[in-house]
Amino acid sequence: MPIDWLLGGEPFVKYRTLTDLLNMYENDREVLTAKASILRYDPIQRILKKQNTEGYWGTPVDIYSWWPRKDTTFWLLGILGDFGLDRNHSGIAAACEYILDTQLPGGGFGWAPPPTPSDCYTGILAESLAKLGYLSDSRLQKAYGWLLGRQRLDGGFWCKNTGLPGGPRDREPSCAFATLCVIGAMAQNLHLRNSKTCRKGIVFLLKCWENRGKIKYAGHDSRIGRGWERLKYPYTDYRILKYLDILSRFESAKKDPRMLEMMELLIYKRDESGRYYAESTHNVWSDFDFGQKKSPSKWITYLAYRILSRFIA
Repeated sequence: MPIDWLLGGEPFVKYRTLTDLLNMYENDREVLTAKASILRYDPIQRILKKQNTEGYWGTPVDIYSWWPRKDTTFWLLGILGDFGLDRNHSGIAAACEYILDTQLPGGGFGWAPPPTPSDCYTGILAESLAKLGYLSDSRLQKAYGWLLGRQRLDGGFWCKNTGLPGGPRDREPSCAFATLCVIGAMAQNLHLRNSKTCRKGIVFLLKCWENRGKIKYAGHDSRIGRGWERLKYPYTDYRILKYLDILSRFESAKKDPRMLEMMELLIYKRDESGRYYAESTHNVWSDFDFGQKKSPSKWITYLAYRILSRFIA
């Protein structure tokens, strides 16, 4: 593991390496220094300066749409949470409150117009809010409650109400991407991580790997096919790194031989120095090393070793 190389990276790479790979405590002086320096890092400052006074990035309606932009409030909060920011920052807290103000009466989040709750939207935003320190907030707990009522017969999730148990399409395969988003949110909640809902969702996702190329799943970007194995961050698509990062948080998944098959793919992608490259990118993230393919990415490398560390812990 190229620890020294990672520790020489961007402040958020150093912070996450210290806490997640070297298991240092949050109150350690070196950890505190690294975390404080994240806010002083120029690309992070540029992101924060683009935030509107009302708390959102982009335009007010961007929270209701995720395609094709990748740098608006919908995605940014989860990314900043991955880097180590949280609700203690006033701008992050304002953005979270802006999102929570768009929550629908039943607890879900979704697209508009008209306001329509969906499994994938709710999963993505719930995961982001949990990372940022809102796990005990009653509004986020209401979102989790809405998600728990959305599981389908095959254990997966799908944004179409016609696919819910008892609906005319309840026997069709679920959306693999929506399922991954929901399970990703539940992975942040220790009270749900060992739930029946998660166990059934994991079974569905592992079957997606087993049935790759054989079944056309419903929904957006759900098939394990060409390009699925390319390493990519942010986690805005159904790709191997997002898949492994989420499922490796569950003990039952880590013991499954299908996970080991995918882990072999990940290990194979290391270069001779143990570093990883971004293999697919978003141009809006070109300021970061995971936004280019020419040189090894410290952030992608950290993410890969964080996944690997869960299998040897």
